[in-house]
Amino acid sequence: MFEFFFKYPWALFGEGEFAFSTRMPVEVRLLLLVAAGTLAWFLYKRGAALPARRRNILTALRTFSLLILLLMILGPALRLPRAKDDETFVALMLDHSRSMSIEDAANGRSRFAAAKELLAGPGGDGEGGLAGKLASTCALRVFEFDDDARRWRPPGAEAPEGDRTNLYRSVRDVEQELRGVPLAAVVLLGDGGHNAGGVPLDIARHLKSRETKFYAVGYGSPNPPQDYEVVRVASPREVRRNTTVDAFATVRATGFTEEFTVYLKHAEAEGVLGSVKVQPQAGQDMYRVHFRFYPDKAGLQKYQVFIKPDPKERIAENNSFELAVDVKEGRLPVLYVEGSPRTEFRFIRRALFRDPDFRIVSILRTGEGQAYVQGGEDMPELAKGFPATKELLYKFEAVIFGDIEAEFFTKDQLALLEGFVRERGGGFAMLGGVNSFNLGGYQGGAVEKMLPVTLGGKNDSYSDEHFKLAVPEDALKHPILHQDDDPDENRKIWQQVPELKGYNVVMDLKSGAQLLGRNPGTGKPILAVQSYGLGRVAAFATGGSWYWRMSVTTDVEIQEKFWRQLVRWLAVGSKEKVSVSLDRDIYAKGEHVIIRATVLDPALEAVNDAAVKAIVKDPFGNEEELELPWVLTQDGVYQARYIPRDHGDFQVTVKAESSRLPNGGEAGTGFAVTRPFLEFNQAGLNETLLSDMARITGGAYFPEADGAKVAGEIESLLRKRQQGGAYVEEKDLWDAPVFFLALIVLLGAEWSLRRRAGLA
Repeated sequence: MFEFFFKYPWALFGEGEFAFSTRMPVEVRLLLLVAAGTLAWFLYKRGAALPARRRNILTALRTFSLLILLLMILGPALRLPRAKDDETFVALMLDHSRSMSIEDAANGRSRFAAAKELLAGPGGDGEGGLAGKLASTCALRVFEFDDDARRWRPPGAEAPEGDRTNLYRSVRDVEQELRGVPLAAVVLLGDGGHNAGGVPLDIARHLKSRETKFYAVGYGSPNPPQDYEVVRVASPREVRRNTTVDAFATVRATGFTEEFTVYLKHAEAEGVLGSVKVQPQAGQDMYRVHFRFYPDKAGLQKYQVFIKPDPKERIAENNSFELAVDVKEGRLPVLYVEGSPRTEFRFIRRALFRDPDFRIVSILRTGEGQAYVQGGEDMPELAKGFPATKELLYKFEAVIFGDIEAEFFTKDQLALLEGFVRERGGGFAMLGGVNSFNLGGYQGGAVEKMLPVTLGGKNDSYSDEHFKLAVPEDALKHPILHQDDDPDENRKIWQQVPELKGYNVVMDLKSGAQLLGRNPGTGKPILAVQSYGLGRVAAFATGGSWYWRMSVTTDVEIQEKFWRQLVRWLAVGSKEKVSVSLDRDIYAKGEHVIIRATVLDPALEAVNDAAVKAIVKDPFGNEEELELPWVLTQDGVYQARYIPRDHGDFQVTVKAESSRLPNGGEAGTGFAVTRPFLEFNQAGLNETLLSDMARITGGAYFPEADGAKVAGEIESLLRKRQQGGAYVEEKDLWDAPVFFLALIVLLGAEWSLRRRAGLA
């Protein structure tokens, strides 16, 4: 019955003392008491005339009601003495991440073996180790951690297996599990590695606010041994088949001075696709290398950048890095507009038509207001000439203007073309001819605005001169000029390339444009490229590239390769109506995969009312369907998360339906789930981080050789906290039922008397 009225049993009241949780001074409390009584008396004094006895009773009832309310506001509490020793908690944390497998601890052992021996003793059962010593003086909880923390039970795992270390989340997990109990200290045995989210120093500050000290014993060498490491590789996420892929790898060489080689290979094929030699420089350990390759198979293709292990290395797991490239199969749609059936037109069209990667649609002017369309049978609107709407023009990814003047197009059509490049990310190329560039009257309009060259006067004539294209040395690496994977052989091909016939006189390169070829006699640009908006533009100021085909044997494909590479380069930036992207291409098991879809209508305007779903197929053929809701702050963007539970290759298919997409839309991509080498990047002992965390909380850091001293530190801490009464606990009493019952009785009695006195 007592516990019902007063919230806690009588035994607790016998052990503790009554106190107020508020820090309000005693003088203020007395003043409030006097004020409450005075207020009650004053209210009734100003009321109707009452007999003195009844006025005193009502005043007393209201005074006591106010006093109870005031008492509750002041925060009454029961203050109990300090907790017993077996109620004092200490948490031990053993690092279980893969970096702990590095064998650079004392006596050549792995970091994990050394830390586990300190924790559990030589026998591994807890006896004779730190856990056994602390368990006799406090309530001990032992955890292992990597990306998160979990309970450890002896003998525990024989080898560390965590792919990542999240020091912030792991310490937070331990703190949250022990929230509500007196946690005196957290002791961490590890190498201080942290390669996931959160800031470890923030959780240290939180421990300090709980009056919990952090101790750490560090394992491993703070100065990593001689090591090669592939830190990261950046490359396009999606490409079209046979399109150039530029990959840039960042590598580190620690403690090596001799030249080494970085290789690129397909993950599932023998042989290397490329190699780059690197000569270490004094005072530098990071280097950037460039690879260029040409995927010829559709689907998710995995590649590996690696450095062969050196016998002096202790860590070989970080010598490689995997990247995945999603290679698309679809045919690249190209619109080619020509003013006459000249030889250049026939050879360019044939080069693209014979390649299954392209869909070539041509508009050939046959007379005044008349045109002949080839390859566009499903686009009857092209019979009228160049597209006049976004919906029609944006079906293509690259546009080529041949020997045709500006007057063939309306100003609106040329403005539409400029938007096609700038907004849609399409590609545009202008070829030389008697009716193109300056001779075609393109000065001052939307087309000249895009071109990488400035145009000459309209009266300049077209030259029929024969000349050999001069290719600058730095241009030989450009994808358009790729004829052979061997740089020396590629250079030789362009040195021996046949002559061209005829050219337009253009003036100079624009700022930001790149020169790929010039006329050696005049020095003027013949082939130049530049980016424009989201797209790309090329100027090829000659109509004589067909000479490259006619001047060589049939087994030499200089002309065909040139045009295919040029068109592929132009179309790289073009947008799809429905596209899907991921935040990365390689994940670890259990990591969040962010799937983002962009949905556009035929005019490439954002669609925000689509029903979008993603179908994820795992390596075993199982499918899981996800709804992708619209991201409210981004037009046309839909997003969801997926958590892979297995290693291997995953395929993602996104489908969108909307009234603005008559036939719906679909896009696909893929990603790989592998065991990352993140744990072996910068894997030296991080003494600075562990020391800073300990310093913030008032704890201490110990090197491996002094690890046994941590037991004495913890025992000393426990004695000081017990002697200082650090574990005094306050239990709130303001919400005890007796206060509420008293208020009900007092206020009820007052109301009844007031009613009988005619005051209600």
